[in-house]
Amino acid sequence: MIDAQTAEQLDSDSYPELLPPRTDAERERAKPDISRLPDAVDRDGFPLFRAGEKIIIERRSTVLAGNPYLDTRTYTVVGIDTETGNLDLFDDSVAQSAMSNYRRGLEKGFVFKLARGNEVATKRKRGRPKKNPIEDQTVVKAVPLDATGQPVKKKRGRPPGSKNRDRDTIRAEKKAKMAERAERKAKRARKAALKKKSGGK
Repeated sequence: MIDAQTAEQLDSDSYPELLPPRTDAERERAKPDISRLPDAVDRDGFPLFRAGEKIIIERRSTVLAGNPYLDTRTYTVVGIDTETGNLDLFDDSVAQSAMSNYRRGLEKGFVFKLARGNEVATKRKRGRPKKNPIEDQTVVKAVPLDATGQPVKKKRGRPPGSKNRDRDTIRAEKKAKMAERAERKAKRARKAALKKKSGGK
């Protein structure tokens, strides 16, 4: 029977990426980068979010020396107390209520960011990128308009007149085709005469 220490060592050797970081430095290196997201609290310390919106909080330990990095989580804001800075939150990932304080949190090194779309900061995305990424709906493609300002309907097939030819070209093509047919006919006649001649001997 394998004891817990041996099992942990086997997991560490086989799947080191599945184990959580053990030291403060490892946790600091493994934290998601949310710097690209807009701040959820302005410079005057006023929240830029409302109840019902999602925010991302990069939390740090408030009991350990140096306030080391703890984790990064996405919350749904349930309630805001602007006088005290208290936040009533809900963590959808674990289906639990939570609390925070954006004033005291900033003093302890917490980072508050606005979540955009389906932004998830609790996990790093792995694997290959999507083959058919969703197009940015904010980009509006230019639509060609006619003289009256109406959208131009896209036509199918070849443009009219693209295969039109003048009379001289038609005559030359017809003459060349007739000469080609006469050549083939004469070739067949010579071949039949040669066969008949060789068979008569």
